[in-house]
Parts: sequence; structure tokens; C-alpha cells
Amino acid sequence: MRHILFVIDMQNDFVAESGALSFPAAKEIIPFITGKVKEALSQGQEVLFTLDTHAPGDAEFQKFPPHCLEGTPGQALIPELQALIAPYEGTGQIKLLKKNRYSAFFNTDLDAWLGLTPGSPMEKVSQVDLVGVCTNICCFFTAEELANRDIPVRVLAEGMASFDLEAHRWALDQMRRVLGLQVVE
Repeated sequence: MRHILFVIDMQNDFVAESGALSFPAAKEIIPFITGKVKEALSQGQEVLFTLDTHAPGDAEFQKFPPHCLEGTPGQALIPELQALIAPYEGTGQIKLLKKNRYSAFFNTDLDAWLGLTPGSPMEKVSQVDLVGVCTNICCFFTAEELANRDIPVRVLAEGMASFDLEAHRWALDQMRRVLGLQVVE
């Protein structure tokens, strides 16, 4: 069975105090997420880290201020996670996935990596645990895509945050009631 931990957009521009779109709740989930990453890696599980990645003038900047520009410190994974994964690079347990839309599936190789495309050399994923930011944006739209692919998902609410608490709660409720995902509070 292939059990994968998805860590969504835990990057400097969303988490670090100086980040372009940082918010306090993002820092609060770091200990939970680092604990889950340590646990997954020690058990030999794979961990996928999405990296929101934009070029100057990206269409998303009409909705949000410029952030996660490719090659900048803001686009990098937070230092706490970089330090954890360094010893595992090259082992096949870590995947860094650049994306430029809310869903981690849009214009990426995620379907093939998860073993969902015909002829993929990868074993089909059997379970995903999901943490990261923002609950109501990138986490939600990635969860929706996983649900549409009939992948069992555990949403670890303690490891999710949003700059909008009401939207955070709404998204968790929608993941549970509409998408049918297991939300662990």
C-alpha cells in the first residue's frame, strides 16, 4: 500500500513573518506538520511538498499580491522542513512539486506520480494525508481533485490553516460533507 503525506505550500511567502502573504496561523501549524513529516519519513512513506511557483506577471497576481516568484527566497520551502528532508533527498521518499494554480494537479505530473495514469510505472496511491496552507484555497482544490479520483484522503485539520478563519472552517466542513473525506480534528 502506498500511503503519501501531502504538504501543501509551506513556503516562506505564506509562513515566514516577512512573507508576501504570510499570516500568523500558518506559523502555528509548523510543529504539527514537522512532526507528521518526521513520522512519515521514519516509516518509509513518501512525502509530497507542493511549491506554489509563479513567474512575474502571473494572472494570479490580479487576485493576490505577487508571491512565490520562482527562484526567490519566498518560493522556498520553510527552513524547518528543508532541514528535515535534506537527509532523504535522492531516496525517492521526497517529491517537490512546482505548481502555479490552486490545484496541485493542474499542469503537473501528479497523476502519473500517483500511479493514476495508464502505463505509469508508479504503484497507485492508496491513501493520502493532507496538511498545509491555505485550507480554503490550495488545500481545498487539491483535496477536491483527490476526491474526484476516488483516492481516500485524511484531512489533518490540526495541520491546516488559512488567513480567513471562517473560510477555513467552511472548507473543512465541505471536505467532510460534500467531498466525503475523513477530516481528523
